[in-house]
Amino acid sequence: MAQSHSTSLLCGRRLGKKRLDGSWLFRNVDVDLKEGILAITGPSGVGKSTLLKCICQIIPLDEGQLWLRGKTPEELTFPVWRSKVMYVPQRTPVMEGTPMDFLETARNFAVYKKRKESFDDPAEIALDWKVRPELWHKRWNTLSGGEMQRISIAIAVSFQPEVLLLDEPSSALDDESVHLVENTLLQLNCFWITHSPSQAKRIASSGHLVMRGGDQTQSPLQNVAVDEDQNSGNGSSSSNSNSNSNGNGNGNGNSNSHDNSSGAKRPSRRPQAQNGSGHENS
Repeated sequence: MAQSHSTSLLCGRRLGKKRLDGSWLFRNVDVDLKEGILAITGPSGVGKSTLLKCICQIIPLDEGQLWLRGKTPEELTFPVWRSKVMYVPQRTPVMEGTPMDFLETARNFAVYKKRKESFDDPAEIALDWKVRPELWHKRWNTLSGGEMQRISIAIAVSFQPEVLLLDEPSSALDDESVHLVENTLLQLNCFWITHSPSQAKRIASSGHLVMRGGDQTQSPLQNVAVDEDQNSGNGSSSSNSNSNSNGNGNGNGNSNSHDNSSGAKRPSRRPQAQNGSGHENS
């Protein structure tokens, strides 16, 4: 497949990561994001979370190359890459102190001290998700799973990364909170892991990648663009993916991809939630 990273916001070609025993967790994966949300689904254990960590460069790839606006992690430097391509785990580790303490520490990282733009207010973002302001001053270990998840996502959004890498961001949320959080995140550029077929259909504005895992030695496993005719303009879309996933890591990788979006959008300065109405150890 010809390289098209110059026209993509974030692009990966023939990405691969090995397990500790030397076998392939996943291999020969292509991803393209021009704008919107790329949904990632597949059975547990095929490497979905690891793929996001590799894209963020928290852990290194064993094969393949990544580009953000045509530049590699090495060209941008890894700290800058990770500030622009930000990973949010499914479960936030319980940390010392409060969310506000963590926020202030993160803002003092050297990569953020150099920026001229101001940060968004994560407490204001989270207020749209019914996170009470006083929770920002409570210790992490006193917060519920849903509160921690919403606060962690709001902190990530507030740093205005170009791409968010979301590992089941609604897995600890009730139905109302799922809708509120979705309506904000639908305005941003994201890779989004979900185990919910209905959620994948709602969010996949930029395509749908069905992970199979294993050594895909034939044509690359690619994200398949959504059908524009089924985009209703309210953030909902459905995927036309015909990827043959057998869930056992032995798929043949024969899926085809095309992108039907153009122009990269950055997260808005103040994502506004609208009134509207997901777990893995990979």
